[in-house]
Order: sequence, then C-alpha cells, then structure tokens
Amino acid sequence: MKKCLIVLDVQRGLTIQRDVSATVSKIESVMATFERKNWPIVFTKHVDEQDEESSLYRGKADYLEIVVDTKQHLVLEKNKPSAFSNSKLEKWLCDQQVEHVFIVGFNMEYCCLFTAITAEHEGFKVTLIEDASGTVNTEETYEMEGLDIPDFIGSILNWSGCIEVLYTDEFSEVYSQGVEK
Repeated sequence: MKKCLIVLDVQRGLTIQRDVSATVSKIESVMATFERKNWPIVFTKHVDEQDEESSLYRGKADYLEIVVDTKQHLVLEKNKPSAFSNSKLEKWLCDQQVEHVFIVGFNMEYCCLFTAITAEHEGFKVTLIEDASGTVNTEETYEMEGLDIPDFIGSILNWSGCIEVLYTDEFSEVYSQGVEK
C-alpha cells in the first residue's frame, strides 16, 4: 500500500504564536522516516485572502513561510481547513497511486481534523500522528479549563474507528521497521 505524508501549515505565522518546537521536532522526525523510505511528502500552506489581521494573510509573505525544509516536495496552497479544498491534492495523490495518507501539522482542531475526515471520506486509509500534530490555541482560547486539544481531537478520531491515531514512537515502531498493520 503506497503511503504519503501530508504536512499541514507548519508556517511562521502559526509557529511564532507560542512554543511549538517539540511538535515541529516530531514533524521533522516523521518527515525523515518518509524520506528514508522514499515515500512521497506533500506540504500545505494556509493562505488567508480576506482577513488582513490574520497571521496567515497573503500580504504577510514572511509569515506564510514553511519553517521546515520542504526540499523538492510539492507545496500546495489552501484557504480552507481541509487540504483537500485544493483539488490538486487529490489528483496528485491519485497520480502517485497513494492509498494511505499520514497527517501531521497545525492546527489539530481545524486543518488536521478536517483533512483526516475528508481523506477518509475520499477512500484513503488515514493515520494521524497525534504528537506531531499541534495547535497554537490553548484551553483559554476555547474557555475549557484542562482541555488538551491534540489529545481531545486525537481521541475523537481514534474512537471513530475510521482513522488510525498513533504517537511518533508508535509510528516508528509500526512503519519504520517494516512491520505494518
């Protein structure tokens, strides 16, 4: 089963909002595994066309920059939470004969969640790597004391029975060693 990593919105405009270095490090670790295996990687870049106050507004080019090395990999722009809102993504995945997508990036409760659900709906096997998917939002953002956003969203997706949710160490154990489920 051909695999692909979708790296969502690891952009300066998000990553400067709070310390997300641990998540970015885990994203880079997953990327390194995909590169070692010669499995394709695709990046998305969220671009806000409307809200000039947004940290991802098109006019703030330095904030749109992806903060991990995209190397020669495809980078697609999107302006909605799901990466599949850019129709080029599904076509590219089909052209690459991808059947299983892995999702990492930002923000867990928007882009990661919507991309995972859409990918599953479009017929892909989906694995979300929870600790390589973060958010710049906090429990205060949602006025929900004690809320761990990545854990909450990861639990919902896992409980759905439709989407595999792993941590990076589980991903490494299952997919780096060649012993796949």
